[in-house]
Amino acid sequence: MLLLRIRGLLPSLNPALKKIAEYILDHPQEVKLMRIKELAGECGVAEATISRFVKTVGLGNFQELKINLAALPADGDRATKMVYQEVNESDPVSTILDKIFSINSKALEDTRRILDAHEIERAVAAIDQARHVDIYAAGGSYVAAEHARLRFYRIGKCCHTYSDPNQQSVSASLLAAGDLAVGITNSGRTISTVNALKQARSSGAATMCITSFDNTPITEHSDIVLFTSTQDSAFFQESMVSRLAQMLVVDALYAALAVKHFGTSVERIERSADALRRMFL
Repeated sequence: MLLLRIRGLLPSLNPALKKIAEYILDHPQEVKLMRIKELAGECGVAEATISRFVKTVGLGNFQELKINLAALPADGDRATKMVYQEVNESDPVSTILDKIFSINSKALEDTRRILDAHEIERAVAAIDQARHVDIYAAGGSYVAAEHARLRFYRIGKCCHTYSDPNQQSVSASLLAAGDLAVGITNSGRTISTVNALKQARSSGAATMCITSFDNTPITEHSDIVLFTSTQDSAFFQESMVSRLAQMLVVDALYAALAVKHFGTSVERIERSADALRRMFL
C-alpha cells in the first residue's frame, strides 16, 4: 500500500519530494537498508527534505518508512520492473505480451487494494438518493462515463453524460441539492471536468470523482473520492489501463446499487435484455 500511496501523490509533489518518491519506487529493496543520510545523498536533497517526504506520505519518521518497505515481498522488484518497463524496439512479441499483460493485471489488482469499501458504500448511497446523476469526463475517461450511464440507466437511475466543456458547464449550473455530479479523470487535472465539478458543488449538488491521484484539483471539489491505480507510460499515454480500472469501479458501484434493490433491478435488467434481443435478426 505504501508504494501505491507514493505513486498516487506523485503529481502533487514538488520537484525535490518527487525525486525522493521516484527513487523509492525504483529501489524499494535498497531503500529499506539505507540510513536517512544515504537516501538524501542518492536523491541529492537535504535530510530534512527526506523527513518532510515521510510526513507527506503519512508516516511518522524515516524508520517507519523502512519498516513499511521491509514488509514488501522480496520478489516484488521483478514484478514492479516488468510493470514499469517501456516497450522498446528490441522487444520480441513474447516480451511485449508479458509487459502489456503485467501492466494491466497489476493496475487492476492495485485498484482493488486501494479501493475503500466505506467510500464505495457512500458512493452507492449518493447515487441511490440522487434525483439524477450527471457525469463529466473527457478523452479516454469518457469511455468510462458512458459505461456508467449505460449501467445505471438499465436499473432505473436517471443519468446523463457530458464531454463538451460548454455542455458540462450548463449542466453543472442547473444542478441543485438532491442531485449528484460525478467527475471521471485519470490525472485529476482535466480542466473541463474539474470546473464542472466545482460548479456543480457551488450549485448545491453532491460531488464524486474517480481518479488515480490524490491531492489533485478534482479531489478538492469532491465529497466522495474513489481511487484507481494506473501507470500510463510515455509509450501508452491515455492507455486502456486507466479506462479498465475506471470501468471496474463503475461495475462495482452498479453491482452494489443493483443488489440494494435486487428484485426491481433484476426485473429491469431482464426487461431491457428482452428489448435488446428483439433488435437481433
